[in-house]
Parts: sequence; C-alpha cells; structure tokens
Amino acid sequence: MNGRGNEALVEAFDKTEPEFIRNVCIIAHVDHGKTCLADYLVSSNGIISARLAGKMRYMDSREDEQVRGITMKSSAITLYHSPIILNLIDSPGHVDFSSEVNSALVLSDIALLVVDVVEGVCSQTEALLRQAVFGRLDIILVLNKMDRLVVEVKQTPEEAFRHIRCLIEQINSCLSQIVHGQLVEEEWCKFEETERSLHFDPAKGNVIFSSAVRGYGFSVDDFATLWAPKLNIDAAELRASLFSDSYVAGPGRIKPDAERLGKKTLFEQLVLQPMWEVHKHGLIEPDVDRLKAIAEKMGVKSLRSRRAEEAFDEFMRLWMPLSRAAIRACAKAKSAKRAYNNEERLCSILGNEGVQHPLFPTLKQCDADNETTVLFVAKILRTAGHNVAMCRVMSGTVKTGDRLFVTHEKRHVPADSDDEEKENHENGVEVPQKVAVTVKAVFILMGRELIPCSSAKAGAVCAVEADTWIPGTTLCSDENIEVGLDLNVETSEPLVRVSIQPTGGPESWDELRAALKQLNVLDASVRVVEQENGELALVTAGEVHLQKCLQDLEDMGQMNVMVSEPIVPFLETIIPDSTMSFAKIVALQKTECNLRSGQATITLRAAPICEEVVTFMQKHEHILKEIREGICNHKRAAKFMDELKEVCVEKLPVKGTWWAKQPKQRIEALVDRIWAFGPPRARFNILFNAIESYDRPAVWTRGSKRLRPLDATMVAGFDLSMATGPLCEEAVQGVAIIVESWTLDETDLNDPTLTGQMISAMKQTCRAAINKHPLRLVAALYRVMVQTNAVGLGKVHPVLSQRRAKVVNEDVNQATGLFEIEALMPIIESFNFCEQLRKKTSGLASAQLFFAQWQMIDEDPFWEPTTQDEIEHYGTKGDSINQARLYMDNVRRRKGLMTDEVIVVNAEKQRNLKRNK
Repeated sequence: MNGRGNEALVEAFDKTEPEFIRNVCIIAHVDHGKTCLADYLVSSNGIISARLAGKMRYMDSREDEQVRGITMKSSAITLYHSPIILNLIDSPGHVDFSSEVNSALVLSDIALLVVDVVEGVCSQTEALLRQAVFGRLDIILVLNKMDRLVVEVKQTPEEAFRHIRCLIEQINSCLSQIVHGQLVEEEWCKFEETERSLHFDPAKGNVIFSSAVRGYGFSVDDFATLWAPKLNIDAAELRASLFSDSYVAGPGRIKPDAERLGKKTLFEQLVLQPMWEVHKHGLIEPDVDRLKAIAEKMGVKSLRSRRAEEAFDEFMRLWMPLSRAAIRACAKAKSAKRAYNNEERLCSILGNEGVQHPLFPTLKQCDADNETTVLFVAKILRTAGHNVAMCRVMSGTVKTGDRLFVTHEKRHVPADSDDEEKENHENGVEVPQKVAVTVKAVFILMGRELIPCSSAKAGAVCAVEADTWIPGTTLCSDENIEVGLDLNVETSEPLVRVSIQPTGGPESWDELRAALKQLNVLDASVRVVEQENGELALVTAGEVHLQKCLQDLEDMGQMNVMVSEPIVPFLETIIPDSTMSFAKIVALQKTECNLRSGQATITLRAAPICEEVVTFMQKHEHILKEIREGICNHKRAAKFMDELKEVCVEKLPVKGTWWAKQPKQRIEALVDRIWAFGPPRARFNILFNAIESYDRPAVWTRGSKRLRPLDATMVAGFDLSMATGPLCEEAVQGVAIIVESWTLDETDLNDPTLTGQMISAMKQTCRAAINKHPLRLVAALYRVMVQTNAVGLGKVHPVLSQRRAKVVNEDVNQATGLFEIEALMPIIESFNFCEQLRKKTSGLASAQLFFAQWQMIDEDPFWEPTTQDEIEHYGTKGDSINQARLYMDNVRRRKGLMTDEVIVVNAEKQRNLKRNK
C-alpha cells in the first residue's frame, strides 16, 4: 500500500465507529486454505496483486513459514471497505501453535471456518469449531477447494450437490453436539436458540463456496441475484429455495420434491452446472475462445490471459470475486458494537462477578467516547527491535501518552465471602501493587508492517507500544478496577522439553537467559525453567514448535547454543492389587513413621484413585487451581464438592483397593474432610484427613477452626511426594493419601529443626505407602492421523509399529479415495516420525499429530518371570523387552539416578591358552 493509501487508511481507522468495525479470524485444519483466503482478502485492498494472491502467502512473514508452507503465528491486518473496517487475523492450523489460534479467537467476533470440501471435517476442524462456539463467535463456513470436485474427484453436478449437502449436515451435527454438550453443562438455558443462530444454511448467508487458490467465491445470494430476473422469480424466494430440494417448474414457479420426481435441483441447475461448464473449458478441456464467450455473457469482457488456466483464474476472479463474498458475509455478522451485547458472552469474560462486575455496563456499551478505556492484551509481538502488544480496545479510545493500569484476572477475595473472611484474607495475603504503563505509540496492524496512528477507538484491534513490558492481560484507565477480563481459551500444556546451554563463557549465559526471557514473553506456549543446578530448560508444545523456538533464538543472536535431545515427561501411578484380600490390604498397606523416638508419629495409607475420579478432576482443573490459591468462591466450591462426592461414592469402591468395602457414609465423610489437592505439577491427587481428633476446615472452606501447629508441613510433605514419584521421580497422578493418625509433642514446637524433619517424614512416609502398591508409568500420547493411497498403505503400518503406535481406526475417504489411519502413539516415540513416514512411503503419506491423552502403560516395570510357564516362554531373565522398564531406566539415567541394570553378564576370568607347568 502506498503512502496515500496509508493516509486514507489512518483517516478511516481514526473516524470509523464501533458499529462499522468487524473483527474476523480465519481458522481451519492444516492445508485447507486459510492463508490463500487471507491473500485474496488482502489483495482486495490493493496491497498485493490478485495474480500473486494464493502464492505470495503475505501473512506468513517468517522465512521458516514460507519454507515449510505452514502458518506458525497469528498475524493481523486492517482492511478498509467503505464504510467497514475489517480487522483480519490469520491463524495457524498446526496443533503445536494452538496458543496462537487462541489469541486470534479472543480478539475476534467472527470466525471464517475454512473446510476443504473434499477432505471434509478433520481433527482440527472440530476442535476449532468447538473453540469458536465456546467463545460465542459468529461463524461463517467457507467450503473451499470447490475446483477439486470437478478436476480431481470428477463428480457430476448431481453427485457434488449430494456431497456438499452431506458435508454441511456433518458440520451441523458436530455443531449440535458441541452446543448441547458444553452449553448444557454450563446451564445455559438458551442452547436451542444458540444452535439455531449458528446453524449453517446457505440460505442464511453464512455459507460461502470457494476456491481460494483460484480466487473465486460465492454465496447463494450471488446466483439468486443473477437468475431471479431471468426466471421471473422474486430474489428473496429464490435465495430461500436455491439450496433446497426444489426445482424450476416453469417461468416464475418453484416446486418441491425434486429428488423424488427425478428433477434437477435448483442448486444443480442454476449453480453447479454453469460452474462445471466454466471449469471444463478452463481446466479440463482448455478452450480459451469458449471461455471468453462465456465471460462476455456474464458481463466480464476483455480477458487478457491467453493460456486457458490463467484466463479461467482471471474470469473467475472478476465474475465471482472471493473477497466480495467474504466481506459481504462478514458485514452481515455482528459488529464490534454488538459483540458484547449478549449477556452470556459478556459474563463469560467477567468471571464470577458477572453482571456485578464494575466494567459490565462499560463493555456492553462499547462506546468510543466512554471515559474508561479498557484494553485487552492478547499477545506480545517483536518488530523493528521493539515489543508491541496486539490488543483489542474494549471501551473508550487509547491514545499516545495515555496512562493505563494493569488489572488482575482473578480477585484475591471471593465475592461471596463475609467481612470476617475478607479481614483475615487481607491480613494474611500480600495484595499486589498496581502496575502502571504509559502508551508510547499506537499502530495499525498491517501483517508484516505497522502503520503509526494517533488513536484507536473501541472495537478496534491494534498494536500498542508501552514504556515497559505489559505483565497483565487487561489494561484500564481506572485505577480502582481490581478484576480484569478472562478471555483465555484453555490450551494444552507444553510437553516437549530440551536442555539448552551456550558454548561461550559466563557472559553468554546471561545473554541466553535474556533471550529465553524474551522468547517467553513473545510466545505464550513456551515455558522456560531454570533448574536448581543452573541448567536452562525450554519446554515447547511439540517438535515443530521446538524448531520454531530454536529459530527464534537464532534470530535473537543465539547462534552458538547446545541443545539436548528432546525430553518428554511421564507420570507415575498405582493400581489395585487384585491378588490381595481386603483384610490384607487393610493390615499390610498401613504405613507408620516415628519421629524423634516417638515424640511425633504419622500413620497413613495410600490408595489408588480410579480413572473416572481423575477425569472429573481434570475436567475441573481450573477449580482445583482456584482452591489451591484460595480464590474459589463458596458457591462454586460447594457445587464442585457435591459433584465430586457423587463421583467418589459411585466409582471409588474398586476390588483390590482400600475403598472396596468402605461404606458410602465413610467415603462422603472423607470427601468432606479433604486436606489438600496435589501441587501444580501433580494436581490430581488428594490428601484426606481421617484423623478423628483433628477437626480441621476442609480445603475449600475458610472457617474459624484453628489449624494444628505444623499443619502446613503435612501438606508440604504430601506435595513433595506427589511431585516426585518412586519409579523415576516423575509427577504422580491418581493417588489418595489417607492420614489416619498424627501425634505431636507440643513441647518441641519451638525447635527450628522440627519443621524440616516433619516435611521430610511426611514425604518419606507417603512414598513408602505408595511403594506397597503395584506401580505403573503413565505416558503422554499423540493422536496420529495418517493419509495415504493404496500403494503407500503397506509401508505405513511398519513405521507405526516401530514407533509403538496402536491403530484404533482405519477407513477410506470415499471422496478422495485415500486411506485414513488413526493411531495412538507415545510422544516419546514421535520425534522425526513425519520425516521417516515420508521417506519410507516416498512422499505418498502425510501425518498430523496432536495431543490426545495420558494413558497408563500396562506393563509392570519390575516384572520378572516366576511361574514355570513364564520361564519357559520368556526365559529365566525375561528376555523380551519390557518397554515400561526401558522408559523408566532412560529417565533415571537422564536424572542421574541409580538403575538396576546388569552391566556384565556371565563374566569369566581371562587366562592364557598356554598351560604353565
């Protein structure tokens, strides 16, 4: 865009009111056409040539994005189509960059969901649709790559119509499951109205048919407008019937039941047949003269291209421009002004306080003239040597020189706690001081560039440079606002870790630390950990994300660094012991500890928590976090407690565990007396208080009952034991510790060494109790989706089996004729999988990997053959590979722990062959 164009855009950006602003993100599975679509929308403003659109990948500004052909970061651009300002955000499709998708969604009110019309609904399609529904966005469905139905699949108009109709029904089915499943759980009584409003129907104008690589796109509006005068039918009537089972019965007449009567439907006759004819002469049987004749009939004259394919692209771009269809659909969707008029959506970002939140009326109005300026910070960008924040102005107008205050996501005092609790809380918790930032500059986002502007009004998406890095997610001009916005959509935790160190002297360590800190600021999915021994660890979402982060470090000047082999965490757990009777379990699994010759004693036992209870806690992890931090209000805690109690009573009694014969009342009483949940690294463990003489408040209440001295040491010891399990010091999951007695000589309370001894004693006692159960490793698994043809199928399975992947489904996509294989693979086995797959199949197979679940490895890491049959089958030493043992020993070696490996087997004394006399 030239200087004059920049001036016009800045002027429009400054004057456009919120009702004329549309914030739009593009979401899709990998290679379904997001970036091509973005290119054509960008070309509509003259920023790039229409000939280069789809090839230039304008929004992919990184070199590795261009080389790999995938988007790795969300980038935004502001487009002006008078009177509308369109803030367009392109997002990645690769699962490793889900946090980037998150930042795009939370800034937007409208989502363009791009689906390959041939491949249909893929794994990421459903996940992204779910995120868009949870964010209460308006969703426009873009059925992309329509040309593939003609050129590759060679469907007739009748077959194509059936295929498209089935695909839209399938997407609507996914939508219905998401709405009914999640929104009913949230007690959103308007779920039927929500489903009706989101339902995809071409007649509503929320479905676009396109080929982004060819530059054309249309909705039923385009063809209704084209054919209505010729058929002497009202345009509104034709629009409503065009995608239905109706047919033209004569001039001015439309009748139903086309399929039953053997008639061509309106969509086949009026839309697909003309489109197929154009594709035929442009791509299948090239005929430039015939193409030009059709173009003239459609009012498109003087095609310049001489080659049929180029002439086809030129004609389609001029006849049915993709940008026109997309912008028209976005213009009909919600504006920034109306984005938060929906009370449910507004309450979802205001947390527990909802309509009582002081910002509720301010955000609902979305008024540029409001005195209170509210900015939501989605992520930090690095450009031209400066850190700028990609923001959305929620209220007011942000200008250069403004002073804004950082607010916190959660209130540290529950909204429904009484005055006494508030006073206790204020006395016991340090209240964070307000952080103020000064706005140094405001910019319009233009993909690879930033255009300076004087201000940004409510509803706009912009970039802001501040005098200091912005540490919060919400900035507000009102210093008295305590609670910020909670717009985050949950993403999976990073799992792939490497150790990283510089090759230079001591000063290079400081440079690397600074670079890693910078990387952590710029990428929300990155975790940087400095170990106690000084080792720096970089934790990323996956292999591709790791490669991107290493490239980022290189761009920051960190050329000479050593990176270890990728490390993937495991979990440890215990399982029921079906070989023991209940009496033996009660007697033998009790563990006691005497401290200081009996002056302090602890008696406890460990018991496995069944998978259903663990799954329930995982589902409510955010509540466990709030309980741990002491910020969960009483109503949510009480509801969670009641639901947890029901699940525990129904699911915990399992044969081979201490729970097996516990009465219902006993389990309910224990749930009422939960002492603590696990630490952040191992949340899904529970410490129960079964001490009759100790009536302490439960973990989710703050009563007036006084805690025993050294109560915190018991929780600290429990936390340490759960953070480092007995197998290989990985985090523990699914373990309950039931403390049955705890005595303490209060004359020793003044001894400063007692605290440390109590923590150590509790930790060791918990570990001893866990060791009395069968131990198992739990591995993180990827869900692997492989596509290949019949030739490559036989080579895919050996690669999967070498990686210890378990195939769970194998089917043929009827549209493409490709085999689709779904498998579960341990993440530890996944490195270089895609490269090996491509090499073994000569490029015939491609794969997508995304985190699926944690799953227990059934093998006992300490198993050895004992019975005669086992010895005959496996040998006396158990010569078959014990994969759990292999994983455990690898982790122990990496951590410098002892292993039981036999280094020398059958050693014999060496001697000379010569006999000494």
